[in-house]
Amino acid sequence: MFHIPAQVYILFCALVYLGVRRCFARTVRPERTLVFPLAFVVLGAASLQRLFPAPHPTAQALALAAIVLSAGIGWLHASRWRLQFEHTGARLQVRLPGDPTLLVTLLLSFFIKFAQHYALAVHAAWSTTNTFEILSFAAWGALAGMPLGRSVNVLVRAMRARQRDMAAPTWE
Repeated sequence: MFHIPAQVYILFCALVYLGVRRCFARTVRPERTLVFPLAFVVLGAASLQRLFPAPHPTAQALALAAIVLSAGIGWLHASRWRLQFEHTGARLQVRLPGDPTLLVTLLLSFFIKFAQHYALAVHAAWSTTNTFEILSFAAWGALAGMPLGRSVNVLVRAMRARQRDMAAPTWE
């Protein structure tokens, strides 16, 4: 454990902090809910590109399938949430319930990335197989898709609430 850089420990603490914060209800702009999932997708894809410069087409196809499937699961998960919308001036804000699944997603992704980097650093025999590459891409797709699906669900519901409020007659 002496060879693990200090920034890995700092990153782990930051991810735990972010995940625990999301376990509590919060009020945000609906558009803001897309920031983390999009960053998760982009940074994960860039990391996989660095680890596997010439990915196997099966790995890419499985990653795409995993991200679509898990986004659907994330959509279904968020569809059970009771959201509260409030207008503050021209802005619409949404009250999101606390959700521990982001903490689980962050910790799983951290440990998977840690295992990938460790296996490649020590030149483990199993890390050079196509199976390792395919599973890495599938894991990224599954973990990146769920937050994306939840955020898109919240954003769509916020747009519907905004349209509903604009269509309602105002009595003065």
